[in-house]
Amino acid sequence: MTKKKIFILASLIILILVAAFLFISNNSDFHHLRGKQPYNVILITIDTLRADRVGCYGFIPDVTPTMDLMAAKGIRFEKCIAQTPLTLPSHTTILTGTLPIYHGVRDNGGFVVSPQLETIAECFKSAGYQTAAFVSAYVLDSKWGLNQGFDYYFDRFDLGRFEKISLGEVQRRAEETINEVLSWLEKNKSGNFFVWIHLYDPHTPYDPPEPFKSEFSDRPYLGEIAYTDSQLARLWNYLEENNLFNNLFLVLASDHGESLGEHGETTHGFFVYQEGIHVPLIFVTPFPQFTGKIYSGVVTLADVMPTILDMVGLKIPSEVQGQSLVPYFSGRKKPVDRLAYSETFYPRYHYGWSELRSFQNNRYKLIIAPVPELYDLKKDPEEEKNLVYIEKKAYQKLTALAEEFEKKAGEKAIEPDFSSVDEETKEKLAALGYLGSFVDPAKLKGKKLADPKDKINIFNEISKARETGLAGNFDEAISTLNKILQEDPTISDGFFALGNVYFKARRFKEAVEAFTRALELKPDDSFAVINILNCYAALGQLDQAEKLVQDQVKKGFEDPQFYYALGSLFALRGQYNKALPYFEECLKKNPRSASAHNAIAAICLNLDNLSCAEQHLQAAQSLNPTLLNLRYNLAQLREKQNRLDEAIELYRQEIADAPNHFKALFNLARLYRLQHREDEEFETLQRALKVDPNFPLTYFYLARIYLRRGENFQEAINLVQKGLKLKPDKDNLPFGYFLLADLYNRLGDYLRSEEYARKGEQLLKSSR
Repeated sequence: MTKKKIFILASLIILILVAAFLFISNNSDFHHLRGKQPYNVILITIDTLRADRVGCYGFIPDVTPTMDLMAAKGIRFEKCIAQTPLTLPSHTTILTGTLPIYHGVRDNGGFVVSPQLETIAECFKSAGYQTAAFVSAYVLDSKWGLNQGFDYYFDRFDLGRFEKISLGEVQRRAEETINEVLSWLEKNKSGNFFVWIHLYDPHTPYDPPEPFKSEFSDRPYLGEIAYTDSQLARLWNYLEENNLFNNLFLVLASDHGESLGEHGETTHGFFVYQEGIHVPLIFVTPFPQFTGKIYSGVVTLADVMPTILDMVGLKIPSEVQGQSLVPYFSGRKKPVDRLAYSETFYPRYHYGWSELRSFQNNRYKLIIAPVPELYDLKKDPEEEKNLVYIEKKAYQKLTALAEEFEKKAGEKAIEPDFSSVDEETKEKLAALGYLGSFVDPAKLKGKKLADPKDKINIFNEISKARETGLAGNFDEAISTLNKILQEDPTISDGFFALGNVYFKARRFKEAVEAFTRALELKPDDSFAVINILNCYAALGQLDQAEKLVQDQVKKGFEDPQFYYALGSLFALRGQYNKALPYFEECLKKNPRSASAHNAIAAICLNLDNLSCAEQHLQAAQSLNPTLLNLRYNLAQLREKQNRLDEAIELYRQEIADAPNHFKALFNLARLYRLQHREDEEFETLQRALKVDPNFPLTYFYLARIYLRRGENFQEAINLVQKGLKLKPDKDNLPFGYFLLADLYNRLGDYLRSEEYARKGEQLLKSSR
């Protein structure tokens, strides 16, 4: 061997040793600083926040001082890539460290996170930590499965309030979520905890509160970001004031970005261009060695979970596909050329067009589509020039790497779960117009699907028309949708959206026609069937509803939801003998249907079969303890068993999760009355009146309290008169007149008092 070769070999060995030393040093530095002391973790995910709208990522004007402070105090990753531009799948990746290819959650609303996955919360819980999550949008409600491992999961979204708007609006402001976070921290700050905080405000519709609304009147998306940042400042100040930073790791990320019109997309979910998948990622530690550091290589949201577990010294589950980023914290390690994967199946599931998959390294990005795309992100960060036919070698190399990547990532993949969402939720979501069909991907294999690039204008028009219609502008929405469908009558979700608009406009016959067209295009669309059933119910055509289900079954399309929907239609009309067999059939098809158990229990309660009610309520509770109306029915059972204190607590729990549950409010007030808890009765009746101002007895019982207290007699009289105008039934009508008689007697108006007393007596006699 020549001296030159020996010198080169020695140099290579030295470089390898130095690199190995740096890798070990980066890890050991951090782990040595951490020692054996337990560290708490707060993970913050901000929905729909694209990286290039954050100050520390170069945006001007700077509207994110708190996020910038986090970056200054921690490690900022310049090129973090989301694995999908959709909220539930992306958060599944964040909390499990696995890719959508593996975890199987490919869209919002129709998928449930598999219990086979081990979440980061489960890792912390197993290690003895307190775990809590605070989510700000229904798309992350516990029913979708991300509550696994959390001791406390703050969701509590009342879908009953959202019958005429899109599901995107089923959310809460950051202030409400942060209030809940601070309350929880105040009680648990002395222990070891893992907390996940999800803030939804930058998501559409953009509607920041004042002063941000006025300050950003022409840029409401920025206003939402600035408002969110101000709420992060509240959290930061609390952590500082309570000296919680000394043993805390704080992580900030976004689940995906927002297109804002770039590449023709107004929001997100349809494309996988950088504006939709490039997100901020920041880690803050108490160690000054890791302040103000920047890593410029490509990383992914799948890396968040293993990084956090590595930081605190917990074992990383074997299924995790991301990797720990701790080795990059010191800023000494050069960028590694990794491959980052992203996907969207939204065009496929909702429109029957092709899904999109992308792979990118530190320079190139490949988008796999009917017409593939290749971009040089260094020279063309806006992704304007497709290089597929120009840089063939780069395209071929990245394509080969992509095929290998997908094959490896998909090994032992979890089968997607389409059936775990309870029937009651499916019915409500279908009625909201949020869901179309969620087809098993295997059923679409081999079909030639349209390229989403060619369909973006149609997508935008349908999305806008859907929102316009659900906002009440029916004629405009119907006109737009009909025009689109005349040009392309193959878009099933277009007919589905049209059906929802007709339904909201109470044009039920036309709604049936539209939903039927959607069903013809997607013969396995359960949600179209559900909505047709709802139309027939509105038209009073229950025979047609039954026939529809029978026809579907004859075609070989059978869904437990159909039987649940039919049972509900008959139960609402008091036809329990017809409703019960349908609920029982639903249970045969889906033994885990908490909704069917709950519905059967409600019938048993109406028939005073308490043992039957108890049996089915216990079954429902074991399957889904937070199911809407479950605790309401349990409360009614406890009432019938004369266990009033338990009933009161159950009504309270139902109201906590569904603040607009009128029946629960009214029944709770009644129980307070029975227990002579007048102040609580009064407050509960006032809440009930706000929820439903059209129920006569609420007015009567509020007036009765004033009468008992000997005050506000004229106001009480006004209340009774309002109640009488609402035409109470004949059993309760005498009560209103006797109240008026007593009230006028207290005022010394004895003639009117006698007149109303006489009316009450006459009504009593006539009803006997």
